[in-house]
Amino acid sequence: MNDISVALGAALRLIAGADVQLAQIVWLSVCVSLAAVVIAAAIALPLGALLAITRFPARQALIAVLNALMGLPPVVVGLLIY
Repeated sequence: MNDISVALGAALRLIAGADVQLAQIVWLSVCVSLAAVVIAAAIALPLGALLAITRFPARQALIAVLNALMGLPPVVVGLLIY
C-alpha cells in the first residue's frame, strides 16, 4: 500500500508542477491516438458504406461476424493482430 501512495504522490507532483516531459508524453499520446482514428476511419467508413448499400449472398453472415467482433475487448484484438 505504501508503494501505491508514493507513486500517486509522485504522479500528482508531476501533474501539479506542469512537468514538461509529462506534457510531451501526453501530447505524443494524443497525436498517435488521433492518427489511429483518422486511419481507421479512412478505411472503415467507405467499407461500412459499401456494406450498407450493396447486396450480396453472404451479407447477413458478414454483418453478424462484424457485430460479434465489436464485442471483443481491444486487448484481445490487439493480441490477435500481433
